[in-house]
Amino acid sequence: MSLGHVAHVAYDGHQAMLLAAENRYDTIFIDIGLPDVDGRDLCRRLRAAGPSQLACVVAVSGDDRLKNELHEHFDGYFLKPFTADGFRAVLDAC
Repeated sequence: MSLGHVAHVAYDGHQAMLLAAENRYDTIFIDIGLPDVDGRDLCRRLRAAGPSQLACVVAVSGDDRLKNELHEHFDGYFLKPFTADGFRAVLDAC
């Protein structure tokens, strides 16, 4: 699926920090359950430094119970599984 965006993929928080230090992103999707860091901590780190500090950061989770808690850290919330319509709606909201 192509919506006219270029995407980079990081499989853990360390890779995400490296990419965010080298690139300026408009929108960042962060899974809450990364293997090496909690997504909330990663969000705080991304907002603290680097060229993507002002990016729209969206939490991604399979647990709908986290939705209210995540608004404290994130600009948006995406409940898995991904769908094209849901993805477009989140991008449009950012």
